[in-house]
Amino acid sequence: MSVIGPSCGLPSEASPACGCAAKSGGGRAAGTAVVTAVVATACTACCVLPFTLPAVVLATAGSLIAVLDHAHGLMTILSIAVVLGAWSWIVWRWRMTGLKIRAGVLAAMCAATVLTATAALWPVMEQAVFHALGVAKKPKPLAG
Repeated sequence: MSVIGPSCGLPSEASPACGCAAKSGGGRAAGTAVVTAVVATACTACCVLPFTLPAVVLATAGSLIAVLDHAHGLMTILSIAVVLGAWSWIVWRWRMTGLKIRAGVLAAMCAATVLTATAALWPVMEQAVFHALGVAKKPKPLAG
């Protein structure tokens, strides 16, 4: 008497494959597992995602803004150098070739110059702009 149960014999001419009967019921378990996984995913997408997604987006945006704020000085200097270099190159090409400068190039360079000047002068303009918009910070009273 076997403790494990009947075992399959080696294949023979009369029995080309294992003689054990295939056990059924595995398909139901797999189907139930798939349905459970789909329902769990749907619940996560519908219930959890609306709560977590805004927090993740705001945290990412906040950290990106903080990084850009720290890079403001270096990026402003780099922007000034690029705009000056571009204007120099345009003037040099205009003098060498004598061709008319296209209006689109002039418009793009004027916009770049205005934006770069605004970025460079922002520390000076910040208080006036915020005051004009009505969002100026009121000074805190001194604790006495």
